[in-house]
Amino acid sequence: MGLGILSSVFIARIGGPTIMGNIGLAMSFQVLVKSIFTHTVNSVHLKMYNENNQIGLKNYMVVFVLYNVLTSLLVLSFVLWNHFSHNGTFTDLQISLIVIFILQDYLMTPFYIYITDQSSKLNIIRSNMTDFYAQTLINIAKIAAVLLGESEIGIAWYIMAACALSSVYPLINLIRSDFGTYSLAVVKKYIRYSMTISTSTIAYGLLVSFDKVLLGLYQVSPEQIGFYNVGNRLGLLLMTLGISIGSILLSVFSKNATDNNNDKTISQLSSYERFITISFLPAVLAASLFGNELITLVFGARYLEAFPVLILSILFAYVKILTIPYQNYLFANNSFRAFNRNSILFIVAIVFFSTTMAYFNFFNDLPISVAVALLLACLLERVLFTRDAAKIDPQIRLFFHPGMMLFFTGITVGWFVLDEFIPATNYLLSYGIRVVILLGLLPVGYLLGIYTKDDFYMITDLLNIPTGRKAVSQA
Repeated sequence: MGLGILSSVFIARIGGPTIMGNIGLAMSFQVLVKSIFTHTVNSVHLKMYNENNQIGLKNYMVVFVLYNVLTSLLVLSFVLWNHFSHNGTFTDLQISLIVIFILQDYLMTPFYIYITDQSSKLNIIRSNMTDFYAQTLINIAKIAAVLLGESEIGIAWYIMAACALSSVYPLINLIRSDFGTYSLAVVKKYIRYSMTISTSTIAYGLLVSFDKVLLGLYQVSPEQIGFYNVGNRLGLLLMTLGISIGSILLSVFSKNATDNNNDKTISQLSSYERFITISFLPAVLAASLFGNELITLVFGARYLEAFPVLILSILFAYVKILTIPYQNYLFANNSFRAFNRNSILFIVAIVFFSTTMAYFNFFNDLPISVAVALLLACLLERVLFTRDAAKIDPQIRLFFHPGMMLFFTGITVGWFVLDEFIPATNYLLSYGIRVVILLGLLPVGYLLGIYTKDDFYMITDLLNIPTGRKAVSQA
């Protein structure tokens, strides 16, 4: 992830917002393809291998390639249909980039299959190191291409070369693997399982990519998409980290459900929400106070237009991360129908809110309107999943710590209102107020009961910092 951010900074600073926008648009189609087939089929193989560790790779590979071809044809058909029936919403350059990035996934097929197979066999270090080397090569290729002054196409071909190199080692190892025998019944089982869990992965794919596709359809300039990409980047990074944390709770909730220990689950949900809240909302506040300076320092002053999207992206990532445990809670309690229904409704919400907000352009700025739409969709998703979780256990609430949220919301909104009355040239007053807000955050929050000593010990326990006190909770 660090290398991914670094390569983005190089593309943004040296390549410029237009290159950033064109590449971001093309990669969004690649993400859609991955979300539909790669993530679903990979997850299914983990389940299938767990059920029968004698199963080979042949059936998995057949379904993987089948999904790859089908989804790629769907994406390319959509792009070509748009090109010939809507006076070319996408430029020839963008279409070329979309094709190249989809071809990259074909090159990476041995890589995806190998690391999933290694994960299914619990060879986690080998799987992770193979992934690490691949991501390192790809991001070095991006940086090298930008430093050498390559255009969008040049950058895409450099990444293509890195993808090819990344697949050499996995391909060699796959050739030596046991492919097993082909079975139509097993293939059908793969497809049936993948259809069951596909709603969640498709929803995630739309959440991280549909916005860029929509902006392209509305003929937003590549430069504006580049600004949007910069603002959106931090939210997506935080969401990826949060998903990793939230996913851990699936096995925890499953054990609680087996032991019929509902009270422990409620305590864990409350603690998780509190931990995420005291981590995220200060980040939102800091971004609100110093977001312009952060963007200028990292990407350059020309990207200041990304500031509103930066704030909105952190907010929708925060809401999404809070919702993940409730998705796992439904899974752990075998509420698959509710899980799939809510995921489908989330898909509909992403498309509906995004297209509606873009069509009416309520904020007279398409990128901001689309970013607000994603926040609304994530809020609806949270309502849907917490509602069904509460049907299983009435102790579950929409939010466990509303006072903390009101505290940070009040400070953030108060700053934006106050900032309107501060002269733009009075830097001393502006920075002075912002520093006072940050310095007063903890003591004021502690006096109001927003923060407690337990919060301090929770953080120090997680960071393994000696405090002279035992952990306050084993939850």
